[in-house]
Amino acid sequence: MRKLIAAMLLVAAPMSAVAEDKTPEATLLDQFMDLKIARSAEISPSGSHVAYLTFENDFENDKDMSQLWVVPTSGGQPIQLTHGEDSVGNYEWSADGQWIAFMRGGKLGFIRAAGGEAVVPEFKIKGAGSLTFAPDGSALYFIAGPEDKKLIEAREKRYGSYNVVREDGGYRHIWRVALKPDMSFGDKPEQLTRGRDFSVTGFALSPDSKQIAFTTWPSPHLADLLKGRMYVMDVAGGEPNLIDDDYGVKSTPVWQAGGGMLVYTNATGFPTLSDIVIRSSKGDQAQTIDMPTYDPNLVWFEGDKLLFGASVRTGLGLFQMDVKTGGIQRVGSPESFSYGFSVSSDGKTRAFLNAASATLAEVTVAAGESVTKLTDLSAQVTEMEKPTRELITWQSDNGLEIEGVLTKPVDYKPGKRYPLYVRTHGGPTGTDRPLMSGSRSIYHPEVLAAEGKGALVLQTNYRGSAGYGEAFQTSNLKNLGIGPARDIIAGVKMLVEQGLVDPKRVACLGWSQGGHISAMLATYSDICTAAIMGAGISDWRTYYYNTDITQFTTEYFAATPLADDAVYAKTSPVTYIDNAKTPVLVQHGENDARVPIANGYQFRQLLLDKGVEARMIVYSDMGHGPSKPKTRRAITEHALNWFREHLFGADKAEFVYPVEAEKDDKDKAEK
Repeated sequence: MRKLIAAMLLVAAPMSAVAEDKTPEATLLDQFMDLKIARSAEISPSGSHVAYLTFENDFENDKDMSQLWVVPTSGGQPIQLTHGEDSVGNYEWSADGQWIAFMRGGKLGFIRAAGGEAVVPEFKIKGAGSLTFAPDGSALYFIAGPEDKKLIEAREKRYGSYNVVREDGGYRHIWRVALKPDMSFGDKPEQLTRGRDFSVTGFALSPDSKQIAFTTWPSPHLADLLKGRMYVMDVAGGEPNLIDDDYGVKSTPVWQAGGGMLVYTNATGFPTLSDIVIRSSKGDQAQTIDMPTYDPNLVWFEGDKLLFGASVRTGLGLFQMDVKTGGIQRVGSPESFSYGFSVSSDGKTRAFLNAASATLAEVTVAAGESVTKLTDLSAQVTEMEKPTRELITWQSDNGLEIEGVLTKPVDYKPGKRYPLYVRTHGGPTGTDRPLMSGSRSIYHPEVLAAEGKGALVLQTNYRGSAGYGEAFQTSNLKNLGIGPARDIIAGVKMLVEQGLVDPKRVACLGWSQGGHISAMLATYSDICTAAIMGAGISDWRTYYYNTDITQFTTEYFAATPLADDAVYAKTSPVTYIDNAKTPVLVQHGENDARVPIANGYQFRQLLLDKGVEARMIVYSDMGHGPSKPKTRRAITEHALNWFREHLFGADKAEFVYPVEAEKDDKDKAEK
């Protein structure tokens, strides 16, 4: 199943104080954080152009910045369509390919693909997303919250501000606004679905513009995501027709080109792969295709041909299925890392992002056997010295084959033992790939590999990781932390036995599930010289009672803590706290709802009670992951300084006053 919760010209940007005043490694971090990367690509209906978003860290305003660009599929110079201090989010081509609708700073805008000034109509509905033009060009559809602002204001006037847990706000519905040729509104936006019986999660318009297929949860809260339903309704409105209420999380549907069939995916649990469901818009003629190998991201459906993106081991690519026979073949080179596919109206041209080990992801277009790279973002890293990456495999304690990415430093010398950074992905259905980091990352392997006089970085696709088939992905059921920890321990021991790693200098770090596994490695084992638990779970019982996605643990452990405390204990780092000797830095977001911060405080205190060194940094106003550039920089620089202390003998990491205060004008003048 795809991750539910729920991808790279060097630009001028101020270097951090650490980068200017201290080590070359920090400068390398800034180089990565200054990169402009491609975030997504959408082909126009005719296939003549591709619109895409770039992302970069705006340190001056401490916010993420995405801008909209367009480039001809025949090649040529990309044109930047949007500028300014507001970031572009959702965007969509008009049916005739002349306009692109986009959201920026909470406002809806339209801009011609040829460039020019944007049309920004008066649009008072907040939180709009999933912009979709009707295929006949008559209207723009979108998802937004209901107009309950006055009701909330009345409540707050009398009682002040409060939140009713898993009942309040966030319900989203489908809206429509009629469009004139100049992209002005023909009328006020109209809400098509309503009420608190369900919240819309995605929708698609039929090719004839007469019907809407849409997916829902019973509420807008993640605790209900496995209770997905599929509806179809006429665009004129009326009562929607429920066509699928089978248990599971359903993807946004794709309509069959020129037909009345729908295709979508349904996953009946967190670790399981998604099945493909083909069903008529009336709800009958249903066909379910089991997918034990691929976890499909549906792209295009015409006749019996279905295109979908998927991960195979560490690879990413496009696949074609014959839905009658079930036959599947890869489209394009098996050596490429391609993702984010979109297809022209006739199905003949596709746009996507294509990445590689030593280059950034580029906007790319393919028609038949012809493949054209449309951007050159990798020019930013041409002169950058880059480490090498290779895929390695080993046997875990139970005989299971585990694959990982080993990054070797620039000027790697065979026969030398190196410090090792064990950088573990989250998910747990994430996948580490031999690809270059981008500016949205933390704990960049390239930066870690440059530490000291060079280091190795091991990224393990432990049991439960995506891309290796359903049997592998479900092999960590009732064994979430301890099984993956054993996989990593086996990999580290192999590298030590091969003479590559200095066993006295091993750093363990990760975020979310990766943070949990790092905490397991620091308590269940003694392989780590020092560790970081980034937004990790210290006790699955604490997690279960506080998280916003409660059913995660009941899916993996098949029980609540009251029903089976033993399985919760077995997989929790706190259970092994008496074994702990490894110094741990806890990094956590103040407002983390996914892995509530109580996990961090609990682990820190238990370590201190046992006389083990533990420090904790709480990042203000942050949820489960960083969404601001300065926080990304802080998380990684804090990690670097923690491990410099414990692996390389540097002074104690200074987190309270890490940079010198600027002198005032009088002090500067006297100096």
